[in-house]
Amino acid sequence: MMNKTSSKKQTAKSLILIAILDIFSLEFCRNILEIPLSLLYFLSIFLIFFLQLSFLAFINYVLKRITQPKKEFQINRYLTLKLENKITNIYVLGKVFAQCKFLLLNIPIDKVSEFDNIESIDEAAERLDHKLEFHSKSKINISPETEFWGHCSNLQAWVEYYYNPRLLHSNLAFPLLRRLTDVEDPIAKKVFKHEVLLRFESFNPSTQQFLIKNGYLEYFDKQEKEEIFKLILDEKIWINLGNSYLKAKKMDKALHSFLQARNINPINLETLFKILQIYVKLKDHDRASKISNEILQLSGNYP
Repeated sequence: MMNKTSSKKQTAKSLILIAILDIFSLEFCRNILEIPLSLLYFLSIFLIFFLQLSFLAFINYVLKRITQPKKEFQINRYLTLKLENKITNIYVLGKVFAQCKFLLLNIPIDKVSEFDNIESIDEAAERLDHKLEFHSKSKINISPETEFWGHCSNLQAWVEYYYNPRLLHSNLAFPLLRRLTDVEDPIAKKVFKHEVLLRFESFNPSTQQFLIKNGYLEYFDKQEKEEIFKLILDEKIWINLGNSYLKAKKMDKALHSFLQARNINPINLETLFKILQIYVKLKDHDRASKISNEILQLSGNYP
């Protein structure tokens, strides 16, 4: 606080000194050249002072940018954190991934083993001191540098423990794992696929539908997908996905979705009509005929 106050006083003194020197210099020149006082003369004084002030402000800004230490912390070849304009940013292979809004939790590495029996960082929050969470709303005021090193500590612990999902909030860990998988981080890829599989195994229809619609199945090979499909037991998920693929004119994916829905519920006429529609568009007359017969039998119009 004292430094800021003395800096402001010094700046004010410098500006006053510059103004006095400008006036004396211009008055000296005016007297020598015998220029009469006028509005233009006073405007000239103001303009010169304004230009000098602007130049000094620019020089001050440049010097601050040059002398200000750049904070950068590389965790591994994929992950780097940078403190930029008092904000901590996460970089993945040199590209900005996300901005760290606040410190959620700070897990001491020597206490990681205490969290072996919990499922996520959300449970860990109950055991940890998370006074830094949403610190902007609290009375705690930490500097950007302190917060930066806090983020570095958290992410480093997360990486050192092989992207352990219990050590980072899921809102950050899950999308970050996906990004690291996209850049071919082998450890992240393994953990990410495991996390996606766990979400399918939850049998939560909303979660499963979200994962499928947002392309998370694309990270699995054909055999792995077949195993995951067995976990999707909600007929509506497949019907909704089939309708989405139909609108996008992705006939093969739409057909696959409706066939999955049919496996769950073989007597749903809505599903059968969709399958028939696709077979007709694909000009697969034999399969279209079989589905048509099924529809007639179910509707009672076929012996």
